[in-house]
Amino acid sequence: MRKGFFPRLALSGIRKNRSIYYPYILTAVLTTAMMYIIGSLQQISTDYSGTLAFSLQLGIVVTSVFSVVFLFYTNSFLMRRRKKEFGLYNILGMEKRHLARLIFWETALMLAVSLTIGLAAGVLLDKLMHLVLTRLVGQAVSLTFAVSPGSMRYTAALISITFALILLNSVRQVYVARPVELLRRAEVGEREPKARWLLGLLGLISLGTGYWLSATVKDAGMMILFFFVAVLLVIAGTYLLFTSGSITLLKALRKNRRYYYKPDHFISVSGMIYRMKQNAVGLANVCILSTMVLVMVFSTLSLWLGMEDTLNSRLRSDIDVRSASTDVSALEAAVDETLRQAGASREDTWTYRYLSFSALPTPEGFVSSVSFTESDALIASPATFQVMVVEDYNRMLGRSETLAPGEALLECTRGNYEGDTLRLLDETFAIKARISDGLGAGQALASIYDYYCLVVDSMDTLRRLDSEQQAAYGDLASAIRTSMSFALLPASPQLSEQVAALLRSQADADGFTSVAERTELRENLMTLYGGLLFVGLFLGLLFIMAMILIIYYKQITEGYEDRERYRIMRKVGLSRREIRRSISSQILIVFFLPLAAAGLHVAFAFPGIVTMFRALSMTNVTLIAGCALGSFAGFAALYGAVYLLTARVYYRIVSE
Repeated sequence: MRKGFFPRLALSGIRKNRSIYYPYILTAVLTTAMMYIIGSLQQISTDYSGTLAFSLQLGIVVTSVFSVVFLFYTNSFLMRRRKKEFGLYNILGMEKRHLARLIFWETALMLAVSLTIGLAAGVLLDKLMHLVLTRLVGQAVSLTFAVSPGSMRYTAALISITFALILLNSVRQVYVARPVELLRRAEVGEREPKARWLLGLLGLISLGTGYWLSATVKDAGMMILFFFVAVLLVIAGTYLLFTSGSITLLKALRKNRRYYYKPDHFISVSGMIYRMKQNAVGLANVCILSTMVLVMVFSTLSLWLGMEDTLNSRLRSDIDVRSASTDVSALEAAVDETLRQAGASREDTWTYRYLSFSALPTPEGFVSSVSFTESDALIASPATFQVMVVEDYNRMLGRSETLAPGEALLECTRGNYEGDTLRLLDETFAIKARISDGLGAGQALASIYDYYCLVVDSMDTLRRLDSEQQAAYGDLASAIRTSMSFALLPASPQLSEQVAALLRSQADADGFTSVAERTELRENLMTLYGGLLFVGLFLGLLFIMAMILIIYYKQITEGYEDRERYRIMRKVGLSRREIRRSISSQILIVFFLPLAAAGLHVAFAFPGIVTMFRALSMTNVTLIAGCALGSFAGFAALYGAVYLLTARVYYRIVSE
């Protein structure tokens, strides 16, 4: 054969099959660009904090794995459409080694286009993504332009290896198939699948268990562990229900004579039964991808928008100082001396002595966790108690409360204890009144457990509780501390950071155990949540691109498979209007089933996500719900637009 024959034939094949090759090449280009961008941002992650660097590292791992799997998966659609053409070449005299050369040149051309355009687009868009990232994390914007050689090498190597593996797999399929099989493979229909009730029931149980875990586990620490188990169960249940449960449902509909024996239902149900085994995996993939996009976007968006709520729950004032001493006057004097050196003063000051420890609830009261077994601890959610004396409570809030021995005031910062008496360790308190003064606001609210503030009558009672928890917990016991939080005058972020630095420099001399400052905490939260939002949006865009391509190829594949079937129906007397109604019915059911299932998954995942967010001091459920609903509405609109575009392709194919 003449030199250059196979490259020209490969280019001609790509052009003739542009309806399936061009979207694939475009996706490969975008995947390459996104790989370069996330790799470039990860290369410069040393300029950011450790949390942001970790987020970007996680992003590049997920993007790398998903890119390989996704390009492999979508290439199967191309091979399915080209096998008839390869079979024709084989029958006309082209040997399989020649077909292998043809596939090699097609793959090489796609790889060259993907790397050239993809890396160029990645370099051009890299700075834009860098600006978006720095805006989200609140960092200074750099206007310098640079190319990341490390990211370019990594991206080129990953995409090249992926295409090489795709080439080997495609050649293998050609070599193991006979010419007649290649010629007829695109027209081979699916055998009618069997209704597998057991697998459908197993899928329902798996899905229900995942939902149950997300909805019932109320302990934030345990939910972080169980949520991943719930995700795996939901994924397994989704695949089982789409593959086995859907067939079982369709066959049940076929047995319903009133429903089945109507032109629209007869055509759509019978057609879906014969191809559901093949299509179900694609539908399940779309459902899982949709769920991942929704969960990532609304959860990271909630954290970023709720940053001020989280900040207020972590720190009630500008500066919070903790001391191992119980001498309130000495602590205030040391802080005032530091403020004098900085030329500042304080207001809205809260200074109090407290004891903080955890206990497990029982029907008899709250006891130390050492009396519980590990299995008991999984069932009973621990609670954190912050105990202070009424003298400090009155001084801070200007109150005149009096408490007799054995009486207490209770604030349920996070929890729902409703008893009139409360047993804590070996002490029993009569709840004189329930208060809501925000005593739990501060660093201690970062606890992932239920949180209660208890005001007791005297330091003697506080010391008895300290002795009891010391005896119970030993080396793990807490100690009585003094907390002082205040607003700074004049209000200035720079002055606040300066005062915090001075206090930390004098920590050893003055006995400070910790110094928290509002501006620094806000920067840390913005870096963490901004980085998570960026990675969430980035991966969401990648998954949406994958979902659109899967839907597009699914519509094309079904269109070519349905074209002959609908042509026969027109010949036997079915009108175009009835055929179009049948097509619309089938497409609507199949197309929007993954979206409905994804919405159901998100609804049941919502309680688990809210519970986990408690570990991050994010308790604004209204904001989280609003982000979830808004994300679903926006995604549904995009999904509908994809439906309208791809449905046109399907109608055009079946109408030819």
